[in-house]
This record gives sequence, structure tokens and C-alpha cells, in this order.
Amino acid sequence: MSDPAAQMSDPVGSASAPSGAAGGDWASFKWRHTHKLDGQKRVAFPAIWRPKDPLIEYTLILWPHQHSGRKHGFILGMVPERFRQLQDKLAAGGLGDDRTGTLRRAIFPNCTSMRLDPAGRLCLPTDMADAIGLQKEVLFAGGGADFEIWDPTTFQRCEQADAVTAAEAFKLLK
Repeated sequence: MSDPAAQMSDPVGSASAPSGAAGGDWASFKWRHTHKLDGQKRVAFPAIWRPKDPLIEYTLILWPHQHSGRKHGFILGMVPERFRQLQDKLAAGGLGDDRTGTLRRAIFPNCTSMRLDPAGRLCLPTDMADAIGLQKEVLFAGGGADFEIWDPTTFQRCEQADAVTAAEAFKLLK
């Protein structure tokens, strides 16, 4: 169940359609929300994050994390404008750049786009859910302009492993 404090932190909701302005104008994805995963791999999308426009398609990408113990640690979710920005960055790398080619092969075969169903749920592809070890619960972690979908146990393990790096990274914000 979602944390009530999270709902108070962003009363307007968050993922409205980008206006076309550079970087979009949706509110940020914040906080953590845990929901049950049903047998068909459907999970309630956090109500506070639901878009005003039900036709918004989120791009979901299997993403690595070095401490997850799996090839893919979590699913990175993006609104359309953010995914276009990612595509633009990859296109700017050029076809002859080996690193860009490697990234394209790591991202595009491991992503899909989907809308929420009428009940406000994401219907995760089984192979995508299985790749990150989702079984009974799903943790949605806000990431500002993006969101992440995690197995809660994997998230906790990775968060602990990242603690030293996070402490150092906070110094960059000073």
C-alpha cells in the first residue's frame, strides 16, 4: 500500500503529459510506493503518479544495477519526452561509435511501451517481471523525471550497497 505521507507531498499528481517544452513540464516522480503483484503480473500504478491523460505511454526499460545479483536490477520507467531525449542522445553518438552501439543493443531489445489499464495498473510483461525477480510485491521508487520498478528485497540490498557512493554523491550538491 502507498505511504499516505507521499500523497501529501505532491497533491496534484505527477505524470501529466509533457507540454512539448524542452524537458517537459510533468511533476516529478517522488517517494516509494509498494503494491501487490497479481498472477497476471499486473500492479497498481501509484495513484499520485497517474497521468491526467490516460493515453500516456510509459517506456519501460530493463536496467542493470551492479549490486542486484542479476543481469537486470530494475525496470526504468520514462514518460514519452524523457524517452525521446534518450533516443536523441543515442542518435547523436553516431553509428560508428562502438559504445553507442552497445548501449542501443542493451536498451532497445529490453524495452517496451505501455499505457495503464482502465483500473490504473501496469500490466508488466512476464519476461520483464521475471528478469528482475518480481514475485509478490513491487516497489516503485521515484526518480525525479523517471521512476524505477524494483523487487523490494533487491531494492533494499542495492540501497545498502550504494550507501557509501550516495554519501559521496551528496557532496556534489553543495
